[in-house]
Amino acid sequence: MRAMILAAGLGTRLRPLTEHTPKPALPVVDVPNIVRTMAHLRRAGITEIVVNLHHRPEVLRALLGDGAALGVSIAFSEESPEILGTGGGILRARSLLGDGTFCVINGDALFAPDLEAAVAAHRSSGAIATMVVRRDPDAERLGAVGIDGCNRVRRLVDTGAERADLALHMFTGVHILEPEIFPLLPENGCIVRGAYMPLVLRGGPLCAHVDRGAFCDLGTPRSYLEANVGLASGRVRIAGYEPPQAGVHVGEGAILAASCTLGEGTVVERRARVGDGVVLERCLVRAGAFADASAADTIFCADGRRIQV
Repeated sequence: MRAMILAAGLGTRLRPLTEHTPKPALPVVDVPNIVRTMAHLRRAGITEIVVNLHHRPEVLRALLGDGAALGVSIAFSEESPEILGTGGGILRARSLLGDGTFCVINGDALFAPDLEAAVAAHRSSGAIATMVVRRDPDAERLGAVGIDGCNRVRRLVDTGAERADLALHMFTGVHILEPEIFPLLPENGCIVRGAYMPLVLRGGPLCAHVDRGAFCDLGTPRSYLEANVGLASGRVRIAGYEPPQAGVHVGEGAILAASCTLGEGTVVERRARVGDGVVLERCLVRAGAFADASAADTIFCADGRRIQV
């Protein structure tokens, strides 16, 4: 089985953090998120991975190489001159994804789903596409996936049946797909609106699988900081990561002044510095940055900028 990581997005909501770095390459507790995702795929036995590229493709190519150092094999699908959207990006990579069931994962979330369970549920359902979803109290407001008692998707965002018996969930950005999805995909556009919504309208074989693992969006500076703080403190538990006992991460080569104080959840990345008398609460000091003043809920950047969220 192969997998595709969607990594072409511009990351506009995360600027300035994504001005020079694709969003999936941003580290969460000192490890690029796309590297965490690949490690999780490898643990699930998936070692052939496709990555689509658009924004700063050279950064991801340099970070990942051919995948050998990560124990996987990587093929790149570059989208140029324009980005193609989730549906168009998957369609463009068709020749790289093989002839069997494959998995697609968004590169912009900290999430380690139970892929074995998702694939098993998908195969037993006979669906051509399965959306991995999660429980969320804001599902109705944010655009819900409504599923019936047989886990068939009957409502998607504003499309489909309004039924009292539907359980409403949020989509995680993880898909399990059959090759039969390819003729339904738009050449340029979103897989949800271009392929899934028409399937819902005609009662097609679109299913959902509920995953109960922790999920952190990385779409804004606030949510990105919260993911770092949550993971380091242990309040967010992700497969493959064990938080430090003190709930504070200090990366390799970081320099801490003896008089500084780091509150729970603070992350000081590799080669970063924290100055004398500085007190940090729920902060991220990025690689090479210098935290020279006390702060809370702040990201310190290597170029001297501070982002308070």
